[in-house]
Amino acid sequence: MSSNNVELVLSLQMGAGTDAAAVAGDEAATAAYLASIAAVLDEGFECTMRFPGMGPVVYRGGVEALRAAWMDRLKHWAEHRSELEGVAEAGNKVVLFERVVVRSAPSAPDTVLALANVWTVEGNKLVSADFNLPQAEARAAYLKAA
Repeated sequence: MSSNNVELVLSLQMGAGTDAAAVAGDEAATAAYLASIAAVLDEGFECTMRFPGMGPVVYRGGVEALRAAWMDRLKHWAEHRSELEGVAEAGNKVVLFERVVVRSAPSAPDTVLALANVWTVEGNKLVSADFNLPQAEARAAYLKAA
């Protein structure tokens, strides 16, 4: 895939094997990561985070929305590592399919999740995202024609 939208979204992802929970637990690392993304986030950026057992939570307000969603996503994990399994483009949406390995405590066993994140791009800016979708739901919603 050579789309500018796909390239943009992929350029913002942490490297494979990066422990996002460790980054989130380090104020300076969090600030640096979010600063690297801020230039491509629309001021009105909003995102939805899916959490088990509850309805989606919506965050609004640019980089602060992303920060709040990210911190809520990671606060319950001692470790959170994602590996990209695939990418699909559906119009102005970029769907990332990930294998996520998490631990609730350092000594806890790994839990493996198959999740998708959907980013919406308009005019080379990220305007919204939908995080933590089950992969089957993302395929059904965004890849109907595929």
